[in-house]
Amino acid sequence: MLTQFLLGFLLAVLVSFAAYRAHSLSRSGALAALGLGTVICGLGGWGWAILLLGFFISSSGLSRLARRRKQALDEKFSKGSQRDAEQVLANGGVAGLCVVLNFLWPQSLLPWLAFASTLAAVNADTWATELGVLGKSNPRLITTGKPVERGASGGISLVGTLAALGGALFIVLLMLAVDMLGLSASHARPYSALLLVTLAGVLGSLFDSLLGASVQAIYFCPSCCKETERHPRHTCGSLTTLARGWPWLNNDWVNAACAALGALLALAAGLVFPVLLGPNAPQKEVNMSVISISSPAFRDGDTIPRKFSCDGGSVSPALSWSGIPGGARSLALIADDPDAPMGTFTHWVIYNLPPDLTGLPEGIAKTVQVTGGGTQGNNGASQTGYYGPCPPPGKAHRYFFKLYALDLEPALATGLNAAKLQQAMQGHILAQGQWMGKYQR
Repeated sequence: MLTQFLLGFLLAVLVSFAAYRAHSLSRSGALAALGLGTVICGLGGWGWAILLLGFFISSSGLSRLARRRKQALDEKFSKGSQRDAEQVLANGGVAGLCVVLNFLWPQSLLPWLAFASTLAAVNADTWATELGVLGKSNPRLITTGKPVERGASGGISLVGTLAALGGALFIVLLMLAVDMLGLSASHARPYSALLLVTLAGVLGSLFDSLLGASVQAIYFCPSCCKETERHPRHTCGSLTTLARGWPWLNNDWVNAACAALGALLALAAGLVFPVLLGPNAPQKEVNMSVISISSPAFRDGDTIPRKFSCDGGSVSPALSWSGIPGGARSLALIADDPDAPMGTFTHWVIYNLPPDLTGLPEGIAKTVQVTGGGTQGNNGASQTGYYGPCPPPGKAHRYFFKLYALDLEPALATGLNAAKLQQAMQGHILAQGQWMGKYQR
């Protein structure tokens, strides 16, 4: 974790400094981005950082697109294209909160989906703003359909709406790339979750426009006879007066509301309609093949002692087995929870085990290489080694310790998660067996 935080800090320094030199961030914005980037990459890892970078780089790039054509619209917006700390936190603060929730509850897929959805919302809103103003026709107010000037708060257009969809889909494509790289918070994410992120992103952007058309603070410049978000002075230097809306609800707060809605939509859908994210597949609770596997710590189907859960230190239980076929060249073990709220959560991935091994001792160190042979991969919390049962309060969850005898040489690459290991094992499993325990909080 310390190494990950250090790498996150160095990446955040590099990106923030480059953005500051490119005038995409002000000094305060660079400092805010430095802190936010360190937290997200340090607590979440590279998968989370990729989505954040995708939003920041794409939105900054679009802000520079056709800059001369957009200069005439600067008088409409409360701030320029150089983002300050308030803008950085308004767009990314909810994402930072999501990664903290993931650190506290790593077994749930909800924080990851909320993180992706909040970034999809702010990215959709940014793309809609930056590309929508380049359309040939004037936008229409989202509440009345009345034509308004380009850049006016609450205005929407076909170009802007399509751009919002593109911004949300861009984040979804990054999610798929993260999955392919094995950096995601969970494997086997159903496509309905990706649809949810897209929908949350577009709705978040439209919610931003709705607030802009109704309750956002909009001011009037008596010299230019134009409405603007700028206060207390317009670009011409004249004092502006409140024309409509709530005085405290400036554009930063509207952007924060857009970000929050994207995350809340994902959380609500996941909690109320978990079927949208894919039902848990039923799993047999009997030994699957010729391998006989057991644990002296608990009987098959019984409660796993607290010592081996996250409440007791996440100590890995001792396991023993017999019946490995003679043609086996290596062994692999996956421990997972099919009853996790947002899909199967992986608690342990260990492979490249010698075929003549007859068991594992209690308390395997959380290192990549195992003493006596074997490689530990990444669990569902993107950490190396065993992660003990840690279900949310409620019914007991089942935890399956599944052993595979393979005809593969013990030379699989390091850093595999369950999905990557299962992919590598396809067509190479000679025998398998499992042991199941339950845990409840």
